[in-house]
Amino acid sequence: MLGKGVVGGGGGTKAPKPSFVSYVRPEEIHANEKEVTLHLLPGEQLLCEASTVLKYVQEDSCQRGIYGKLVCTDFKIAFLGDDESALDNDEAQFKNKVIGENDITLHCVDQIYGVFDEKKKPLFGQLKTYPEKLIIHCKDLRVFHFGLRYTREEEVKRIVSGIIHHTQAPKLLKRLFLFSYAAAAQNNTATDPKNHTVMFDTLKDWCWELERTKGNVKYKAVSVNEGYKVCVRLPAYFVVPISLPEEDVLRFQGHGIPIWCWSCHNGCALLKMSALPKEQDDGSLQIQKSFLDGIYKTIHRPPYEIVKTEDLSTNFLSLQDIQTAYSKFKQLFLIDNSTEFWDTDIKWFSLLENSSWLDIIRRCLKKAIEIAECLEAQNMNVLLLEENASDLCCLISSLVQVMMDPHCRTRVGFQSLVQKEWIMGGHCFLDRCNHLRQSDKEEVPVFLLFLDCVWQLVHQHPPAFDFTETYLTVLSDSLYLPIFSTFFFNSPHQKDINMGEGRTRALGAKHMSGLVALSVSLVSSVLGLQ
Repeated sequence: MLGKGVVGGGGGTKAPKPSFVSYVRPEEIHANEKEVTLHLLPGEQLLCEASTVLKYVQEDSCQRGIYGKLVCTDFKIAFLGDDESALDNDEAQFKNKVIGENDITLHCVDQIYGVFDEKKKPLFGQLKTYPEKLIIHCKDLRVFHFGLRYTREEEVKRIVSGIIHHTQAPKLLKRLFLFSYAAAAQNNTATDPKNHTVMFDTLKDWCWELERTKGNVKYKAVSVNEGYKVCVRLPAYFVVPISLPEEDVLRFQGHGIPIWCWSCHNGCALLKMSALPKEQDDGSLQIQKSFLDGIYKTIHRPPYEIVKTEDLSTNFLSLQDIQTAYSKFKQLFLIDNSTEFWDTDIKWFSLLENSSWLDIIRRCLKKAIEIAECLEAQNMNVLLLEENASDLCCLISSLVQVMMDPHCRTRVGFQSLVQKEWIMGGHCFLDRCNHLRQSDKEEVPVFLLFLDCVWQLVHQHPPAFDFTETYLTVLSDSLYLPIFSTFFFNSPHQKDINMGEGRTRALGAKHMSGLVALSVSLVSSVLGLQ
């Protein structure tokens, strides 16, 4: 029984302290360890590796383990053992085609701990001593345990130091694996024309969306920001009220402009607007007030048009609320041993409630329902306000459209919605996911909150959706999968200047079409679920 030691459990309500018993000598482990091939993506490079690493498998009160090789590349941490070969056909067809069950992308690593004489300590920076066990907490709520007791000392130093450095050290944008992959896979950009996601990076795409929602009577697509000459925060093309002069867009560099999101069948529209720059002197404040009065008149034309303003910055959630709640919520899943499990299990539901994560989901859904009722039942335009209109505006406007527009509940429509409201809407994925490891304060799971809200809707009304929770999991995993450019930039401008417009469109379209098709092919999909 190479690599598998079992300790039986005793009685009582709590499991005994887990331990691992090996029945083989270290030299026998080296001699019998199976060689498993490491599969590298285009542009991926091996950085360091260690043999005779024990991957623990936790099951109730027992711990089982499998020996293998632990490697670190510039894309992922991978454990190479023979446990994946035991998958049956049903499991294999849902297997991730880009990363394996025992793979962790570097962006998905949340915290790293070492065990020294049975004491767990967080690992960071240069180490003077190295642990006998490595514990990795992932942002997708997985937990990995690796035993290093029988690994050669020099290999332990290399693999532990390598993993710490490549997952925790601040990075430069151009050093992300995304760019290595893009350069190596530049000839593999074909997309499936049957699964077309609207990218909203041309004037034609916006005109198509206006026509689809019958919003082209009162609203117009503009190209005033083409080349990002007005504002790098806004997309090159967007939609504004038809009566709004284009010179007004130029006045405050795109701030204070009502930007169209979607039109209801009765002609009422959902819009969003970012705040004007804060001015100190009375003269500037008066100019801003006059400007805003004129802006409101373009969307509020009594007695036929009424606009309701929803200020999400002051009358709703804060980003700090979301960050704090999720931090508490995820601790319920990042459990290192059976003792912690039983301690948590006794009061799990009270801890879940105290995290406030479910309450935040409830508040988001409630706000979206209120806005939907304003649009449809009360025949009112709704204007969402936020400082940069790129966090809670993206969340609420997307939820409203999912609730009200059947097209957004199809896979292609949902992807087009994400592209329109989140990617072109300027949601700061680079900062909110902390891909560069530069600021924990900016890391807020706003997009994950949106997916969780949609999961609630899918769970309550499954026939209304053309996708399942598996598809939402695909999108969630994509946040930390640096192969395509979709979720790794703060704005369309940042993406274009770093990857080039043509390259950006090809990679973005390929990512989205891959999510629709859920293809087996590595080149044309993100996860390749069948």
